[in-house]
Amino acid sequence: MKKYYAYFCFLLLGSLLLACQDKSQSSEKETTQLPDSTHTQSSLDSYSPIFKAILQSGAGMVRGVSIGDDVNTIKETAVLAETQPENGKGFTEYFDDTDLNFADIAYLKDSEEKVAAISVDVYVERQTAVDSLMNEFRTYFDKKYGQGKGISKMSTWKLPDGQNQLILQNVSTAKDPGLKIVFAKSGDKLLQ
Repeated sequence: MKKYYAYFCFLLLGSLLLACQDKSQSSEKETTQLPDSTHTQSSLDSYSPIFKAILQSGAGMVRGVSIGDDVNTIKETAVLAETQPENGKGFTEYFDDTDLNFADIAYLKDSEEKVAAISVDVYVERQTAVDSLMNEFRTYFDKKYGQGKGISKMSTWKLPDGQNQLILQNVSTAKDPGLKIVFAKSGDKLLQ
């Protein structure tokens, strides 16, 4: 009797392992067949919380928004900025409760109410945080847009559409560590 019981347990265990393996393989197939936007979204997982709070999404240029999008359809989770740009919408993303660590995001519009440029000013308490964010953004933008050009304080990328450019710049002063990210048409005064 013990012999049959052991044989039965062995068959049951084998069946369970086989079932788990089949489920795992089908799960892997489903994972590899996800759309590219989901893959880009999940690629932010390896970055710092501040980096993720700034970009929020791998879609679009910043926060799911790209140049050419309708300004009136932008859905922002950040609070409206205290000072609004003359020709667009501004938001502030706070990273903590101190008012010392935040990003100001401005979506500038053209005469057709389309996003003409995106500017992100990031302020943090420590220069080491700026240095770390600069490295994260360089790595991310190099993966997304190809190898950027520049020096330690500033990098630029020509975007795939051939019309727009991206600048990442360390704008830190002794009192205010920070960085600036600008997406705009090549030649735009914001890029200078």
